Amino acid sequence: MKKKIIGLLIAVFTFGMFLNVDAVTITTDSSKKGTTDTSSLLATNTGTITVSNVSSTDKLVAYKVLDVYYNSTSNVFTYEFTTSFKAFLASSTTYKNLTVEQYYALTSGDITSGSTRTQSTLDKLVSAYAAYVKTHSSTNSALTTTGTNATGSVAVGAYLVIPSITNNVFAVMVANVIPTPSDNTWVISNATIKAKVSSASLTKYIGSEGSKDGNYSVGEEFSYILVGTVPQFPTNATNTTYTINDTVGTGITLSALSTISIKYGSTTLTNTNGTFKNSSGKTVATATITGQKLTIVFNVSYIDSTTVTVQYKAKLNTGATLGDGGNLNSATLTYANDPYGTGTTTTAAVNVSAFTYGIEAFIYSDKDNSVKLSGVKFEVYSDSSLNTKVGEFTTDGNGRGSLAGVKAGTYYLKQVSTAAGYTLPKDAVPVKVKIPGATAGTVTGYYRADIAAYEAGSLPFTGGSGTSLFSLIGLLVIGASAVAIIVYRNNKEEVAE
Repeated sequence: MKKKIIGLLIAVFTFGMFLNVDAVTITTDSSKKGTTDTSSLLATNTGTITVSNVSSTDKLVAYKVLDVYYNSTSNVFTYEFTTSFKAFLASSTTYKNLTVEQYYALTSGDITSGSTRTQSTLDKLVSAYAAYVKTHSSTNSALTTTGTNATGSVAVGAYLVIPSITNNVFAVMVANVIPTPSDNTWVISNATIKAKVSSASLTKYIGSEGSKDGNYSVGEEFSYILVGTVPQFPTNATNTTYTINDTVGTGITLSALSTISIKYGSTTLTNTNGTFKNSSGKTVATATITGQKLTIVFNVSYIDSTTVTVQYKAKLNTGATLGDGGNLNSATLTYANDPYGTGTTTTAAVNVSAFTYGIEAFIYSDKDNSVKLSGVKFEVYSDSSLNTKVGEFTTDGNGRGSLAGVKAGTYYLKQVSTAAGYTLPKDAVPVKVKIPGATAGTVTGYYRADIAAYEAGSLPFTGGSGTSLFSLIGLLVIGASAVAIIVYRNNKEEVAE
């Protein structure tokens, strides 16, 4: 039997396509005749499209580009554009006069190479069709996702395959399910596609990469670091949204736009008041600060790396939360998961915390701890040599004083004034903050030092009872010696007389 078939030169934008075939009898719909060959009828045989390398949550659909018509008398197949695809061509200035023969002749560019596209490539055409079906009612066939494969049964023809639901970025795919001759019969070529998929993500650090928590004093400047994974958007994509939103708590003050540094790969961009340009003068990113929110909008067309790194400065202010509650910083990434439409998705928030604490002192009489000393002033130092002063406070009527906003570590309280009738000690008192051996204060987030004050004229004994006894004996000996000297002198004067 003599068979004829018009060659179909359609590339698939995938890593590979394989054909599975089964001998069939060609079936047709007698109500639908071809226009190229009016003696042909629409072929109704079905085959399968299988797309691998997908996520279990991805949903894919196939839009038909070409219908297949069969003339049983001449045993010839012809191909015609579908009604939907014809409507797309009619709406396009570029492709308005495209013929089926010209469509056959198209070849595909490399979807992720970043090379310049021309209007003659198939990927350019079907990318435009992908954008069209997003805003126009077009019939499609849904594929069923199981595990990492999406599969569907479709009528013979050529199809554009794109995701309808996904958090990833897919390159456009074209699948061909067509009749081909085999010996003296026909077989249906099923399409198997390995999808080109990329994803986006955001990671956040504080202080240095790898650190999720940091502790700082109020007013101390520190760094936040954001690392974003950039998906490989198809070059012909009409939607390449990639925006980082970073919100800090009210206890954190963002530093100026000038403190922001952005790089992709090893390329550091030039920052001019929040506008970031590459060496060619192209604007790669724009940063704005509104209240507690930092927003960075990227133009990924100028990013030739899969990662971007943002570093910026901030400080804890006097409104910072003290203690283990921390001061939260939360960032999200919004990116296009629909390169040919308007759809975007936002990642789950990534959080880091800045911690700060407080110091509390309680000063009382060494003879009666119910007697509290008010008006006692302390200076607080971060070193035992008392060279680095971090603050000061004065005790209230309850004998308590405090300093808020210090990071973890050991501090030294130098008493610089005292209450009337009490001595001023020479040595500073250490207090540990959020480290082993620290004593919790009466208020959450504070760490305490209890200080006994000595009355003027009294000597605090630091030894045991033996030491006190020897001191007392010494004083008695001195007194007895003085009395003996006086008696001796008096006796000597009486003899002389």
